[in-house]
This record gives sequence, C-alpha cells and structure tokens, in this order.
Amino acid sequence: MKNLLKALSLFLLFSMSALAQDIVDINSVVKKSTNPPSGDCHDCRTSSNTGGHPLPTEHRKDGLYFSEKCTNFIKPSGERGEWGNLIVSYIDNVGGEESLFLNDELPGMTAQPRTCPNWYNLNTNQRKEFWVWMMASIAHIESSCDKSKVNTGRVPNPSDRPRGLFQLNTLRKNRAWRGDHCKFPSGATHTNKPVNQIKCSMDIMHELLKGKGGEYKSNGKIFPTNSYWEKLRPSNSKTGGKIGKLVRGYPPCKVE
Repeated sequence: MKNLLKALSLFLLFSMSALAQDIVDINSVVKKSTNPPSGDCHDCRTSSNTGGHPLPTEHRKDGLYFSEKCTNFIKPSGERGEWGNLIVSYIDNVGGEESLFLNDELPGMTAQPRTCPNWYNLNTNQRKEFWVWMMASIAHIESSCDKSKVNTGRVPNPSDRPRGLFQLNTLRKNRAWRGDHCKFPSGATHTNKPVNQIKCSMDIMHELLKGKGGEYKSNGKIFPTNSYWEKLRPSNSKTGGKIGKLVRGYPPCKVE
C-alpha cells in the first residue's frame, strides 16, 4: 500500500509539473502574439468609465478634423448623436457584448497596423464608441458626412453613382449581396437615407471582421483589407490612410 501511495504521489507531482510547464508555454505564445491588458485593468469591460469624447471639428492644417455635419454621429458634448445611436443599436443586435465588433482579439487593433493600441483596456461602452468614431471617420472622408453627397466624377456606371454618407451604390442589384440591410430599393431617395447608409455599411464592416468566413474573404482587419471602400484597401495605404489617422485620434485608444 505504501508503495502504491508513493507511486501515486509521484504521478500527481509529475502531472502538475507538466501542466505548469504547458501553461508557461501557452502564455509565452500569447505574449508574443498580442499585447496583454495592463496590470491595473481587472474588469475593463465592465468599468464605469463611460465618458464621451467629442469629434474634433476645428480646422487643422494636418487635416485631422471632422466636418461639422459629423456631429450627427457624436455631439459636441461627447454624447452619441442620432447616427451614432444607430451604430450602437446595430452592434447590440448582432451579439451585444459577444459581438465581433467588441472582440478582444480583433486583428490589427493592438498588432499592426495598431488601429487602437489600447484596445484591451477599453470597456464595452468605449468599444462601442470606438465604432461610432470609426464610422464617422469613414463618412467624413467619403462624403464630409453629407447625406446628400453624390459622386459626380467619372464612375463605371453613371446610372449607379455612389451616394450618401458612405457612398453606396444607387442601384439595389449592385449592393443587395453585401448584407440584409443593403437590400433597400434603388434610387436617390432611399439610398441617401442615413439609416439605410449606416445599417448597410455596418453589414459591410461586419463581413470584413468575419475574415475568410465573410463575404469579402478578408484578413479580418478594418484596414488594410479588400474593403468596399477603396481608401481602406492596401493599394491606398497600409495603415488606413486619412481614415486611419482620424480613427487613431479616438482618445481611449491612445497608450499613455
């Protein structure tokens, strides 16, 4: 019996030692692949830090400012505007806190191109606000947040001119495949509506975040990737170009 107990003790000791080594190995892999949360952030996702951040709209020579019309996304007070509320409602409807939009391991956030270096330490509300800021950045570059903006330049099909906040196709047949919210009727009246523009654009972004499993068979990043928006493609910039610069201006993303 003594020999049996001794053998059992040695087995348990060996097993625990092996398990500890496995944990060390796993941790080393994780640390090489990602930037872990800071030591004083134990409940980042449930933190009460929900202060709003207004979009900078004052003119700057470096171009890092938003059109006044973008305050429909985020008000000067820092509170969400009507368009910002549509974005947050969309995220809530596609999984809430379990949504891909709020995932800890979104590619390109803390690793290259470091879209939001402090992403791990953002709470749920701050992550939702990030997406409002993100979509406002795209809309500013695409249309100056002008819901009636039309691309009057040279386009492949003059009867299907990109229009609205996110410069979506005017013809339903050319955008319906991009998402359920992209199936609204053809024509300027329907295409210019902010609610249609925002929900369809969030469908597009959602598919991008799905990576190879999404419609775009992308890399899962916001940029650079094979996005609907040309300015987010690798051929334009490896870091998101002007949109990327605006996005990185979101205060909670900055590492102090």
